[in-house]
Amino acid sequence: MAPAPDRGRPPAVLPVKELGARVRPDVLITAAQPLAPEAVAQLASLSPPGAGLAFRAGIVKVGDKDVRAVGIDPSTFRAFAVEGTAEASAVWESVARGEAVAAHETATALGLVLGKEITVAGPGGPATRRLGALATTGIPAADLVLDDETARVLGLPVATGLLLSADKDPVMLADKVRAITGDSAVVDLLTPPAANPVAFLSGAKAAKAFGAFSYRYFPDGTIEPDAKWVRANIQTVNLPIMGRVSCHRLMIPQLRGALQDVVNAGLASTLTTFDGCYVPRFIERNPENSISLHTWGIAIDMDAATNYRGIAGDMHPEVVNIFKRWGFRWGGDWAYTDPMHFELAALLTKPRR
Repeated sequence: MAPAPDRGRPPAVLPVKELGARVRPDVLITAAQPLAPEAVAQLASLSPPGAGLAFRAGIVKVGDKDVRAVGIDPSTFRAFAVEGTAEASAVWESVARGEAVAAHETATALGLVLGKEITVAGPGGPATRRLGALATTGIPAADLVLDDETARVLGLPVATGLLLSADKDPVMLADKVRAITGDSAVVDLLTPPAANPVAFLSGAKAAKAFGAFSYRYFPDGTIEPDAKWVRANIQTVNLPIMGRVSCHRLMIPQLRGALQDVVNAGLASTLTTFDGCYVPRFIERNPENSISLHTWGIAIDMDAATNYRGIAGDMHPEVVNIFKRWGFRWGGDWAYTDPMHFELAALLTKPRR
């Protein structure tokens, strides 16, 4: 089939506005059918002014592969992109010219060549566009970024994607969004929630590293993350001292290194009980609280009986130091202590000795 002609493209390319303040994308909403204008307005009102953005989103084919694509206004969408990409005016000017922009991983997987034409097929038919830039936006739905008119030609409906930024609590924002959308849309939390009282890694880098997922939650305070995310990220392995443990795949090397160093220091006997790593739930199993980092499988609790919240506990100081060297944060340092708790605070490229 021959590519569809460029129908209805503007006679002149509008200039891309300069980047103002960047906006942190906390919640992504994607729907198979257009969200009603009233719903879009209601959802946008949940964010501060200028911190909500609707766009076209959907699945297209490049060759025989499905690719998540968005059709956007580059002047407004760029503010939600990760640092580096947001500031790269050449990327957004490429979109404004009607060219395609692909994420680096997508281009590599599909064998796309910068500067060459690619054929993109959507519900409305195919179209050919030059691959004008390679850039990662940090938005899970945006493996291929197109201008709004190209997305229209491809048949991607309006208002099938929406980005929102939270004024305060991303989890609370996601809950409010779900109350509006119900089952008509998928709601993804892009910013790992803050764990009281110390914030964990936040923003697009953490979302990319640990994975964004949608989830269901239940009155007992437990959470059911998306099964696909669980299969891709949660692994069960045997570790020193603890034995068989289920954690996030990115935490396992550092947890293994820390525990082995505890063994090497002759301190294994100081850790007697293990109370979970991957335990999807809200903090204190209370849905009014933030999501626990145990939901990501990036926190562990040890010796809870003698290290419960609000006390100094009896965690050996050298065990604490070892875990900190391996990129963990300790709850015993918090104003309201939680000395049983260690959470991943940084991903290390090599062990810290």
